[in-house]
Amino acid sequence: MFHMRCCAHILNLVVCDGLKEISHAISCIRNAVRYPRSSTARLKRFKESCKEANIESRALLCLDVSTRWNSTFLMLEAALKFKKAFEILDGDANYTKYFEEERVNGKRIDGPPIHHDWEKAQVFVKFLRTFYKVTTRISGSLYVTSNLFFKEICIVQGNLKELGKDPSTLLGAMAVSMQQKFDKYWGNLERMNVLLYIATILDPRCKMEAIKYGFGFLYDDETSAKLLKHIEDVLYKLYNFYKEMITPPTHSSDPSQKSGPSAASSQPSLDDSDDFFSTYFTQKLDQDNAMESNELDDYLNDRREKFSDDSFDILVWWRINGNRYKIVSQMAKDVLAIQVSTVASESAFSTGGRILDPFRSSLSPKMVQALICGKNWLSSKKEPLALRQYMDDVEAFEDSENATKEDESCLTIDS
Repeated sequence: MFHMRCCAHILNLVVCDGLKEISHAISCIRNAVRYPRSSTARLKRFKESCKEANIESRALLCLDVSTRWNSTFLMLEAALKFKKAFEILDGDANYTKYFEEERVNGKRIDGPPIHHDWEKAQVFVKFLRTFYKVTTRISGSLYVTSNLFFKEICIVQGNLKELGKDPSTLLGAMAVSMQQKFDKYWGNLERMNVLLYIATILDPRCKMEAIKYGFGFLYDDETSAKLLKHIEDVLYKLYNFYKEMITPPTHSSDPSQKSGPSAASSQPSLDDSDDFFSTYFTQKLDQDNAMESNELDDYLNDRREKFSDDSFDILVWWRINGNRYKIVSQMAKDVLAIQVSTVASESAFSTGGRILDPFRSSLSPKMVQALICGKNWLSSKKEPLALRQYMDDVEAFEDSENATKEDESCLTIDS
């Protein structure tokens, strides 16, 4: 239960299996993109071909990282915008000579891309756009992602099942290959973290209905019922665990204390019969209500929020309804904190490597820190940038640094 595979990495493995089906076309386009980026003269010639093709796009060509399919998607998407420019370059002797003479490990490079390669790339980009959006959504760091997992998995599986119906086509062959890798990691519930399903249930827009519909879409009726029973068992076990942890233990009174004169004297007299029966009914009704009360059942049976509401904030909802579902809200607090992808954290730790490139290797640690913080503030969308406040903080920090240096210099002179 405590082991969480990075969903973005698994999706990367799934898509990379599909890339093998058009690896030659991708290699041809990659080498074509590398041509104008290899020298200033070639870039100038490429811009001239763009003018000849009347291409006014401000997008730039970008090379991919072969082990990261999302970068390959972005490279192909950008290259397709300049398809006519590359076709004009086919008549350039230097362009064709580049593919004839360039060698990698002693072998001639693939290319130039022909019309069939561009067609494959266009189909592939359209197909991969769904996977790119899924990867982007589950890799977020400024919002909850664990409740999105099940929905995104259903989207991926739906695309693979639909395209895999005809393996004779290009996309069909890719879908079959990707489905095999998908089943390896996500085809068996025992290999997945059950908390990801519970996170979906703890989304007020989904609850148990989303799991039922999703399992019915992904599996047959028998498998769906079996998996649903397993999820329900884990959900209620988790609820009982939190209930025991949060609810204080009730100490039952000692039966021996009820006997004897003291107990007899505590019995109400006939004059107090109204109060006695009122207390009796109150205790019994409250006791029955306590026995029947179950926060989890109340939450599951309550009205679901609109699933189509894009402005819905699950954290705000649980903050408002925390007093209503005290135990379930504690479950949500812990389960929804799970991140389904490590991409955001890995990216954060590799930021310094992207800033300190060979052209800026002499930057001081203080300047690198300022650049990283500045980029983080500018990239934030949820909170407005309080520039005046930040400038005041920087001035206060510099004043404290100067005061510290003056104190050190005074101590040096005194000594």
